[in-house]
Amino acid sequence: MPSVPTVDVVIAVHDPSRPLIRAVQSVLHDGVDGVRVIVVCHGLSISAFADARAMFAASPVEWIEFSDGVRSPTGPFTRGLRAATADYVTIMGSDDFVQPGAVATAVAHLGADAPDALVLPLQHQSGEILRNPLTRRGHVRSLDGVRDRLAYRTAPLAYLRRGILDELDLELTADVPAGEDIEFSAKLWYSGARIDFHPSDPAYVIGADAETRVTAAPRGARVELTALRLLLTREWLTTASASVRRSLMIKVLRIHVLGPVLRRASSNTLTTDDLHAYAEVVRTALRIAPRSSRPFSRADRDVLDVLATTPLNSAAALAAATAHTSAGRIARLIPRNPFAVVDREGSFRRFLRYRSWP
Repeated sequence: MPSVPTVDVVIAVHDPSRPLIRAVQSVLHDGVDGVRVIVVCHGLSISAFADARAMFAASPVEWIEFSDGVRSPTGPFTRGLRAATADYVTIMGSDDFVQPGAVATAVAHLGADAPDALVLPLQHQSGEILRNPLTRRGHVRSLDGVRDRLAYRTAPLAYLRRGILDELDLELTADVPAGEDIEFSAKLWYSGARIDFHPSDPAYVIGADAETRVTAAPRGARVELTALRLLLTREWLTTASASVRRSLMIKVLRIHVLGPVLRRASSNTLTTDDLHAYAEVVRTALRIAPRSSRPFSRADRDVLDVLATTPLNSAAALAAATAHTSAGRIARLIPRNPFAVVDREGSFRRFLRYRSWP
């Protein structure tokens, strides 16, 4: 008979107006023994949450005060993870919650399979399901970082075996304005750890009803990319296997370069300094994994190739980003090399996997 592991859920909160009670209630809803919530009050006294403390006075909820003067979730999450003593630990935003049955289902998987990490299905509060990561169809246990495209899950929203944090030296990156979880998750996905993901399970829901989110504040590209630039210098990455370097750099180019470049271009907020910042990342990524641009579609390559050119032609880069929005379906799905259409990281294969989810 499988054992029932203990679980600590760390919730960081920096504003008393956040729907913290909803978050805590969702974790405790299933009534699973051994589940505890650790609330880290960031820059706040626990007295600011008198109503919540009274409501959960008889529940397994611990309250911690933490102050570092930094507008980032890194500090409070790190403090909560260090306070965790359960077999498994996970983090949660105070705006977020989990669906009924999510905790009970997850704990059952943890007890039966004992993975190092159990990745949580994600859903927006609007009901939209996040098809991420795009794992191989039918594969839910012992996933592979490369073949199951795990890097696309940047946020480490997963139940983590407490010991794996120390074994892999996993820590959120301090002193960065955003992207504190980029290296944490990348090291985990490519570590060889036992990682499971059951996409049809009850989901972790990303809340949308808070007025602001710390991680959603607008920033210039150079600031936005601070944590990513640090990742690209790490020895564990630059000495990793060619397949790992290629897998991660494709994700970097697609998510951290193309995505924001096209969003900024469509909203007329893409500046020359932004373009230079993204161009630096593209060149570094291509040095780490020279063939990482191969599976991208023609429209994507038009943007990436201009950004990779030295010296950067800002006008040409902006024109390529603008033209991307009106590109046809073939240009957005098919790569220049027709043989690359079957690449698991290509737009066409990704499109098919989206359609066949889960």
